[in-house]
Amino acid sequence: MVLHSESRKALANAYRFLVHRSRSSAEMRTHLHTAGFDDEVVEETLASLTAQGFIDDHEFAAAWAESRMTFRPRSKRLIAKELIDRGVDETAADNATEDIDDESTATALALRRAGMLQDVDKEVFMRRLTRYLASRGYDYGTIGRAVRAAWAQKPDS
Repeated sequence: MVLHSESRKALANAYRFLVHRSRSSAEMRTHLHTAGFDDEVVEETLASLTAQGFIDDHEFAAAWAESRMTFRPRSKRLIAKELIDRGVDETAADNATEDIDDESTATALALRRAGMLQDVDKEVFMRRLTRYLASRGYDYGTIGRAVRAAWAQKPDS
């Protein structure tokens, strides 16, 4: 009977944790362990949440990647790393990021950011834009092409 009561408490706790955003199974497992539930209750709760469709690492990964590209674009590599850091397996992370085109995304970000760099010389423009794109996980080849494209389209270049 104690297990049943603990399972209900764990499930209620898990539902509250899901209110803000969807979670990976690893995030939920860590949360429930931190909340003090034992392994058996945690696994039972995860099984219940999975059966109800609240926990699905492939859907979580796809939604995370889509959200990142919509609101806070990052490189394919960085988004995959974020997913793996959240406990999503490498295959699900790769599947979720396979359609991301770093070249076009980096160029779009560079063009958008270039608007804030109108009154700077070429050296400062290149350095700031390079730093900005590097902080979003793009490799230097992609950054170089995106920065050159943004400089070429700058009105006073």
